[in-house]
Amino acid sequence: MDKIDCIKAFICVVENGNFSKASTTLGITRDQVAKKICHLETSYKTPLFVRNTREMYLTPAGEKFYQHCKMILSEFEWATNELISEQKYLEGELRINAPHSFSQTFLTNIISDFMAKYPSIMINLNLSDKFSSIDEKNFDVLLTIDHNIDKNNSKVLSEHYCRFYAAPEYFEQYGIPQDLNELNMHSLLVYSQMNSNNKINLLKKNTPEYLYCSPKLTSNNGDVLLELCKNNQGIILIPDFLAIKEIELGNIILCLESYSSLPLYFLAKTPKKRSMGKKAELFLTFLEEHYSIFDEA
Repeated sequence: MDKIDCIKAFICVVENGNFSKASTTLGITRDQVAKKICHLETSYKTPLFVRNTREMYLTPAGEKFYQHCKMILSEFEWATNELISEQKYLEGELRINAPHSFSQTFLTNIISDFMAKYPSIMINLNLSDKFSSIDEKNFDVLLTIDHNIDKNNSKVLSEHYCRFYAAPEYFEQYGIPQDLNELNMHSLLVYSQMNSNNKINLLKKNTPEYLYCSPKLTSNNGDVLLELCKNNQGIILIPDFLAIKEIELGNIILCLESYSSLPLYFLAKTPKKRSMGKKAELFLTFLEEHYSIFDEA
């Protein structure tokens, strides 16, 4: 039997003077009220009331218990109201870590819409391309680009691939490579987190291939690589989400279309060591409404 319900019944009996009036106030039968009082007395092995045919009054232990119960019930109701208010009128800080380049391209408008919908939530947005631990950094949500998926605490929001691009003027001057051997004759500008010991893992129509190269430049910033590419400094290998706008503007062109990197997943991660808060849950739902969820089946 629920202790809080029993305490409510006990307080109601004390304040109404008998079981009958308490049952009317609570909207339950007299027997149900009596069972709740009996449950308390049995649980604590102490009589709370002195009952006879003429009257009913509190025992000394019942009097003390009543005073404490009033405080307990008051605190419980305050906590309940605060919780309901927090769920209905969300406020406070939401701490997000996100990739710098991806955020500039896609995330700004989403966060703007989220802020408009939940004006009482304060966003603390940290932009970093480092793959840092969400628990160490104490964020509520960590948005990241990764080849790997942690199924325990990650939601996949979208899937991307790195491809080769260069400026039209560069291709006019140096020609368009037709295969990886020809690619090695060009100046390569590579995202640094993809280049390991001068070996880059690629796919050609879902078949693994490897590019062994000595890039002219490596950088952990996609915007820098794009600017150098637009200045005819070479062929870049960058994620497709960074290339979209520049392709639409005609500033860069895709080459070696049959080649791509291994899949890159845009992930939303939450802390492993603590439960996800309501603000984080709302933000993840908001993100999911803007991205196609990757079908792992």
